[in-house]
Amino acid sequence: MHDVENNPRTQLPAAVRLSAPGGVPDQLALPPRDDEEPGYVVHLPIRVADRAAAIALAGTIATSLSFLGAVDAGETTVSTADDQNNRHRVFCDLPLLDRSRCPRPYDHAGTCGEAVVEQRPVPQPAAGP
Repeated sequence: MHDVENNPRTQLPAAVRLSAPGGVPDQLALPPRDDEEPGYVVHLPIRVADRAAAIALAGTIATSLSFLGAVDAGETTVSTADDQNNRHRVFCDLPLLDRSRCPRPYDHAGTCGEAVVEQRPVPQPAAGP
């Protein structure tokens, strides 16, 4: 890969380069950040059809990347493409008594921190010869 001036480039900076054949980023490659100092926030625009799909996808992405210490999944938000300053929270993220955060959806019913049993549809037998 080359930049606009035809200089060779790697796809990822050395500090974030993938370390394992399985594609898991090396956690030690991310330098520790002091919360008191300003930092950067990564924005990864992904367009989907509607707000419900955006919330579902954002929740899945945040949850799947939460093993990285730099990811604060509780602060995940979505917005419309043309009004990115008007954001909608994905997770409740209120503090719980054990000092953890509520992982449930932002507008959940019931008590924060309750375990939610996922309801999946019963598979139907395949019709055929």
